[in-house]
Amino acid sequence: MIYAYLGAKGGVGNTVTALLAAVSAKRSGRDVVLADLTGDFGVVLGTAPDLPGIAEWTAASELSLGAASALAVDVAPGISLLPRGSGDIDASRLATLWSLLAGKPRVNIIDAGRGRTALSQVSGPRVRRLLTMTCCYQALHRARELVPQVDDVIVLTDTQRALGLADIEAALGRHADAVLAVDRSVSRWADAGLLLDRGAKPARSLDVFL
Repeated sequence: MIYAYLGAKGGVGNTVTALLAAVSAKRSGRDVVLADLTGDFGVVLGTAPDLPGIAEWTAASELSLGAASALAVDVAPGISLLPRGSGDIDASRLATLWSLLAGKPRVNIIDAGRGRTALSQVSGPRVRRLLTMTCCYQALHRARELVPQVDDVIVLTDTQRALGLADIEAALGRHADAVLAVDRSVSRWADAGLLLDRGAKPARSLDVFL
């Protein structure tokens, strides 16, 4: 199965939420492949910025799982990263990649980016699309047009914001499928590039998606 995380807008914690899902999957004893369409996984995990990856794979003549696996780098025990790569990604060839990855017994997690562009890159019968948003008006405004096209909605709540979970659910017309309370310690782990280390706290509410 492919789990594609996309943000209602930038800065909603989509990348970190996807990585917390990876921690949860690994905790349950499952291997994880992270597919990076934005470059944000690489930034948070501190990998080299010029690694070849998905962009180069979509430009190659051979679209095989072996070719994709050769580009993956280990970022933690049992977790590998398929970097974004350099240059443009041929979105028309991504469905082939998702189909190949889904054929293996592991958890595949995509950082798809945000908005309609992200949605267009992560379609397919074995792709589960998860929308991440915060309790703010701008995220809510942009999420409303995306909600009918996603499978799940994840809401990050923060007591410092004026809007709460009930406000978001009422405006969207549906309940959140998972709710995560913003945790400043998680942000510190992410800032230090240590989110996948054993000290990082997994998000148990994301287990339902794995």
